[in-house]
Amino acid sequence: MKAKANKSVVDKRLHAPIRYDHLHYNLQLPLRSGAPGIRCHTSTFGEEMTQHEKTMIEVGARFDFGEEEALNLARSIPREYFRILGESRYNKFDFLVELPFPDAFNFTKGLVRCEEARLSPYPGSTSLVIWAFNALQRRPIPEWAEIAVWIVQNHDNPFSPFNFRRTKDHWENAMREAHDPIEIVRRAAEIERNHQARRHATADRQAVREQIAKLKKGVSPESPELRQRMIEEMEREAGWPE
Repeated sequence: MKAKANKSVVDKRLHAPIRYDHLHYNLQLPLRSGAPGIRCHTSTFGEEMTQHEKTMIEVGARFDFGEEEALNLARSIPREYFRILGESRYNKFDFLVELPFPDAFNFTKGLVRCEEARLSPYPGSTSLVIWAFNALQRRPIPEWAEIAVWIVQNHDNPFSPFNFRRTKDHWENAMREAHDPIEIVRRAAEIERNHQARRHATADRQAVREQIAKLKKGVSPESPELRQRMIEEMEREAGWPE
């Protein structure tokens, strides 16, 4: 059985910008909460939501309460609707930005259910959940963080919702160390920064080694700084104490 997402925790300390995946987000509180349900909805631009969007929200609302009931409802959504979402993915999910939080959450759950049931023809890195989450990240961070935690815990697509396997791995590692969604975001961002630092350090060291190889062929270093780094690398390889 899949683990359930943790309840949101309102932390009034969080007001500073946070950096994740090269974007800045302001932590806006408090987090809206409420029981999932179906209401009369309007989209970002005040247009009445389509029946398929309402149905998707209802599928998500029933996600945890009845497998067969949710699937039967999901099957009523025509395949053409998923095709339209896929073809207009760059802006088709904009309505999720201003939708009441429980409805936006349930729409995302509905997409996950439809993908797992293979009703959506967009699996793997083409998942519509990725594009929906991309729009959701324009909401207050406590909201999209809660949704992200739920997706990581409940969606077995390794690319969802971040489009990168590595990012999802970082979140899974962060979730072993933290429980509050905001802290998970912070920890996952820290893991990514450490990964990038190691990657850059490895690339830099490789460049120095290549220059050392050129030195043996009579090619001089291009700068005093590079020369010093080459000396340090050769001392390290020789086992000299730092």
